[in-house]
Amino acid sequence: MVYESHEDTAKKAAKAMKKSGKLAIALGGIVLGALFLIFGNRAGGSKGGQDSEPTLPIAPTQSMETYRSELEERVEALCRRVSGVGGVTAIVTLDGGFSYEYATDKKVTVGGESTSYITVGSGSDKSLVFITERPPTIVGIGVVCEGGNDPTVRREVVSLLSAAFGVGSNKIYVTGGG
Repeated sequence: MVYESHEDTAKKAAKAMKKSGKLAIALGGIVLGALFLIFGNRAGGSKGGQDSEPTLPIAPTQSMETYRSELEERVEALCRRVSGVGGVTAIVTLDGGFSYEYATDKKVTVGGESTSYITVGSGSDKSLVFITERPPTIVGIGVVCEGGNDPTVRREVVSLLSAAFGVGSNKIYVTGGG
């Protein structure tokens, strides 16, 4: 008897969905999901060899010099917005370069742990699964600006840049222009 009431409820829901056209969308989603479950491992889930190094790094989205230049422009634009600041020139110092993270699979066995990169495709079409790109770390910011000799302006600029770029205040230097 309980089973029949669930069946009746399902039939009523199907009729309501059919009237609004949502039944076709729901069924299509279910079928598509089932296809991904069935064929997903064959098309995109093969795993690379153990401890293999990434051999197909993704191309950098921009050069280090372009990235540094864009950061300097952002620093200058922010500083210009501070009351008492004018004529801003900024220099940003970076450490390292762009780094890339790829999907890995770790297996823990009795003998230890092994890590392998996850790849998609096969043969010459085999490629690593890219996760993210990390920009270089900012290690210092130097600012020369009108008003930079005023301790209040200097403190405001240092606090702003520290908060905006996640750089310690001891790595930011602000001075007045001459």
